[in-house]
Amino acid sequence: MRRLRLNLCSMHWLYAIQETGFSIWVRESDWALFAALIVHTLSMGLLLGTAAAIDLRMLGFGAPAPLPPLAIFAPMLHGAAWVSVVSGAVLVAGYPAKAALNPLFYIKLALLIAALVITRALWQRGGLTPGGPIVSSPVQRRFAIGSLLLMVLALIAGKFLAHTAQVLLLLP
Repeated sequence: MRRLRLNLCSMHWLYAIQETGFSIWVRESDWALFAALIVHTLSMGLLLGTAAAIDLRMLGFGAPAPLPPLAIFAPMLHGAAWVSVVSGAVLVAGYPAKAALNPLFYIKLALLIAALVITRALWQRGGLTPGGPIVSSPVQRRFAIGSLLLMVLALIAGKFLAHTAQVLLLLP
């Protein structure tokens, strides 16, 4: 009975979001959902591409380039992260039940956050600061491999999310 009550409460919350003016506009606009999807795809590509470049450099790819100059990508990484969050929120606002009721959505978020936390740790403690080391340590390389693996799994979960979720509207 408690689980049923929890499910009904979450459905009521999702219905409330779905019925906001913003959510209706995102769903019914000729361009809003499409534009948010394009912006989200591009920003996620930039975010994960930049993080993957850092991880690959930690693994020794592009070895002639020293690690510290990669710090110039910090603003790009932070900007892409914020644009991804905002555009993702717009996508979720359009069809809140589609994301919130699919476990893959939470798996994707968890994998992505874990990968970015590892990348940030590599950035801060891994020599991507002026005067940092030229060669990464074995521990840094293991973290880079873990980050890359998590990113790939997050991308797979995101792709499956697009193909497993039905477009759901909660009816009163």
